[in-house]
Amino acid sequence: MPKIDKVSWGKVKVDGRQYHQVLIVGDEVMERDKPKLKKLFGTTHKIGDWEQEKLLSDSPEIILIANGWSGILKVDEEFKRKIESAGIELRIVLTPKVIKEYNLLIKEKKQVNALIHTTC
Repeated sequence: MPKIDKVSWGKVKVDGRQYHQVLIVGDEVMERDKPKLKKLFGTTHKIGDWEQEKLLSDSPEIILIANGWSGILKVDEEFKRKIESAGIELRIVLTPKVIKEYNLLIKEKKQVNALIHTTC
């Protein structure tokens, strides 16, 4: 599983590589599609349907959402219901707390998919 090295405003470093915002699904780390999100929603403060599908894939025990420095990224109720009906635990934390939370879960051998929003 990937390891989160560092989080700062607008940046996250995972396994030594720097990104803006990421999805971590299993062993795969992928940059969020900021242009697509902005085109659809006018913001990156929402989770796209394709991101929801990715987060639900690969049989996670836990979906961890880092919702920004001020908690601006919102998880909609429909997505919460999908997570619950799949028997997956949802954890939402402020971005500064994601390193400790994610890396501890990985150390405990939990299957975690994550979305890390690095602004607001």
